[in-house]
Amino acid sequence: MRTRTLRGHGLRRSAAVTVFGTLVALAGCAAQPQSQPAAAASETTAQGAAAPASRPVDFHTLNETKCPTSAASYQEWVAKFQSYALNKGRPDAVIQTAFAGVKENPEISDRASKQPEFVTPIWTYLDRAVSDDRVARGQVKYQENKALLAGIEQDYGVPPAIVMGIWGIETDFGNNFGDTNVFEALTNLGYRAKREDFACGELLAALDIVADKKVPASRLVGSWAGAMGHPQFLPSNYLTLAVDRDGSGAADLWASLPDAFASAANHLVDDGWVRNLPWGFEVKLPAKFPYGEAELDLAKPISHWRKLGVKRADGSALPDLPGNTSILVLAGHRGPAFLITENFKVILKYNYSTSYALSVAHLGDRILGGKRFAGTWPVDEQPLSLEEREEVQTLLAARGLDVGKVDGVLGLKSRKAARQFQKDIGWPQDGFINKALLEELRKRKPA
Repeated sequence: MRTRTLRGHGLRRSAAVTVFGTLVALAGCAAQPQSQPAAAASETTAQGAAAPASRPVDFHTLNETKCPTSAASYQEWVAKFQSYALNKGRPDAVIQTAFAGVKENPEISDRASKQPEFVTPIWTYLDRAVSDDRVARGQVKYQENKALLAGIEQDYGVPPAIVMGIWGIETDFGNNFGDTNVFEALTNLGYRAKREDFACGELLAALDIVADKKVPASRLVGSWAGAMGHPQFLPSNYLTLAVDRDGSGAADLWASLPDAFASAANHLVDDGWVRNLPWGFEVKLPAKFPYGEAELDLAKPISHWRKLGVKRADGSALPDLPGNTSILVLAGHRGPAFLITENFKVILKYNYSTSYALSVAHLGDRILGGKRFAGTWPVDEQPLSLEEREEVQTLLAARGLDVGKVDGVLGLKSRKAARQFQKDIGWPQDGFINKALLEELRKRKPA
């Protein structure tokens, strides 16, 4: 993604997927069933013996020149990819080593369709991601690494709070890297989750890591989405953005905090991080705030929001900030509101989920002594099921409104369509899609 959605603590940007986001947690020759001669089959049946094991596919004979888009089995997909990689100039020995032992894993495609940052209510996601226990452990980790984090800020302009927030959300401060072989994860995403282009691009990058002797294949272990180490980098991220800060000769995202922190900061800088600019803060909106202006893609100077009567959550005036800012309401007019800067949108490029980005920002703030959000979340709201989210999109589309693909992912287009419907029926145009909105759509379903 220049966004990455799918990662395994989400999918992140890769050369193959431009996010989200889109937004990201393996045998020399993979086996493919071969036809058995009729005579042999009859003989086997007559004797009551087990059928002979299927012969492995020799990927050297396939001559695949394109990323596989179809296959009769996981083993066939892997063999096709191996042949494709060979045609792309990856060394035969590296390919055979990297894919030794890969196996089909149905859990990976299942998790790809149920990423919590995209299906869990924001208040539930925050409760888990920014728990008191995680904040407390983060404060201990911050003190242990205070000098290192200060050096990262000096060199990259990324403050300790943001680095700590990413570290905490991605891997719980290094406690959960994931234990899935990267080649196994990515091949399953390619075959089972039908993310072929993403998987092929990242698999080629992983092979390059091994071929360049940066990291041995056996050490490429991470999340179900192929993300690795403390900062959960995809292989393409590793090749382009990983930093060897400790001077060991290669960036070690698993065992070196200097490398991991510098790499995460470098990732943010590459995405446009602005030095000395906060991510944003919670605000209080006036009673007659025009909620149609509360959206990520609508940015205004801070003076615009002042004129509308927006204040900080404690009632104080908005500070001077350079550039344009946006108002974000993630749970409609009943929930908290936030003024966000371009740096919040940079965090979104790390993982294109507003729940993720807000959790990173809030966790970092809390670790460095910040307070809980003052506003209350509408916890009485029952989350919509996948079928209900798709129904909302279908009903909005039936009214001639653009929701993009009907896939149950309530993104920017769906929220804009919801706002138009809310405007048509005289509701606050906050774009919040809930049970009440669904019921109203059902009542007003076009004939």
